[in-house]
Amino acid sequence: MMKLGVSVRRACHLASVSTSSLYHQKATDKNAHLLQRMKEVARPGQGYRMVRAALLPEFGVLNPKRVHRVWKQAKLALPQKRRKKRTGQGVPMAAIKTNQVWCLDFCYDACLNGTKLKILAVKDEYTRECLALECATSMTSQSVQRILSRLIEERGAPQYLRSDNGPEFICRTLRIWLLTQGSQSYFIKPGSPWQNGHAESFMSRLRAECLDAEVFFNLPDSQLKLGIYRRYYNHERPHSALKYLSPAAFAAQVAKTMTVESNL
Repeated sequence: MMKLGVSVRRACHLASVSTSSLYHQKATDKNAHLLQRMKEVARPGQGYRMVRAALLPEFGVLNPKRVHRVWKQAKLALPQKRRKKRTGQGVPMAAIKTNQVWCLDFCYDACLNGTKLKILAVKDEYTRECLALECATSMTSQSVQRILSRLIEERGAPQYLRSDNGPEFICRTLRIWLLTQGSQSYFIKPGSPWQNGHAESFMSRLRAECLDAEVFFNLPDSQLKLGIYRRYYNHERPHSALKYLSPAAFAAQVAKTMTVESNL
């Protein structure tokens, strides 16, 4: 009708159409960029809180409810896990300062070429830093001692080393050597993995975010990718128990506080 010379208002009236709808433009999705970045940053096993913490430096302010809403609408939410009931006492000897308690544990994986991997993780329970993440086809108490010797030379000896009762850890030679370094072994009770909760938690994150997400072609490739993950975990990955700071950032904050207090 408009081509026949009928005015826009008259044409809309005859067609029973609102004039505003004629000029309506579809609103842009304000969350499109946020959703894209969330998908890029998210790693397997991480929830919306971790992703929000990782994006805060980029976006400045991010309402948690907005992030959660976009997360759910995109169906990125993790399935709820049924929590296991624990029995017995809590974790003894909780760390209250840096370099007080280190925890150790093993996990296992395999390369694409069939090579079996044994992976040792060493973690500072206070700062949550992953101090070592080493893999080999086999590891003995001598292997553990070699790795710990390097760490002690770099950082000093911890007061305690927490581990399970694996033969690599309870070896008499290793325990005597640790005593000469000023450290004591602390073995959790059999059947009480929660007493080594920091190691158990780290291993679950390692499994979800690295071992299940990566393909290891051979032993050197495995060590390379584990090293990359360790750097990511220490320097980039927000930690909920540290108010979403990375372990390295938290350790630096603690060191700065101790320096200020020592100068008072």
